[in-house]
Amino acid sequence: MKPLQLMLSIGASLLCILSNAWAANVNIVHGIDGRDLGLARALPVDIAVNGSCVLKGVTFKKSALVELAPATYRITVHVADGACSQSPVISQNVTIDESPSFSLVASLTQTGTPQLSAFNNSRELAIPPTVSVRHLASAAPVSVKFSSPDLLKSQTKRIRNGKATNLSILTNRFNYTINIFSGKNNRTIAKLTGVETKSYSIYNIVGSAKNGFSIIRERLTP
Repeated sequence: MKPLQLMLSIGASLLCILSNAWAANVNIVHGIDGRDLGLARALPVDIAVNGSCVLKGVTFKKSALVELAPATYRITVHVADGACSQSPVISQNVTIDESPSFSLVASLTQTGTPQLSAFNNSRELAIPPTVSVRHLASAAPVSVKFSSPDLLKSQTKRIRNGKATNLSILTNRFNYTINIFSGKNNRTIAKLTGVETKSYSIYNIVGSAKNGFSIIRERLTP
């Protein structure tokens, strides 16, 4: 092999290695209760990345981890047939950069339209370890109250669909209680007790006011 050809070959190999080294861990979460679309609650779906059917038969509240190198991808979500051949329920471009961790959550807008919400966990969940609550349910804005017996006062934040609120923990010795209230009547949606802060904890609020709310938890190590 000629020197120039050898150098080009080595360069291409190095680029391939670097591309793989920079691959992000992308957690794809199924957060659509099928009843909100007039279907069975489990609502199995197939998920394609740039037309390649990478996940098959994922059911409500389940997730799967994939590795994606930095690039812009077309993500499509289909009612499951094992081949991603059904018309997509969701079709969206998502950009993955050099950050190591992302979450993609298939959920519903406030008015009930399927959506794919992308979160850069590496940027949004800073050190020290952080607890994040993400509002991805078909519902009006909710209030999130963080409290701990070790603290003198609680924190309450209000978030709308597609947004998150984060609690930065200054020490991992504390356990927290999170109360999530609906928008108008302060009805409790969920109460999460003993929230650990030794890892990044993400709580996705999904579902709807009509058919009930669910919490999908993601755990990420610092």
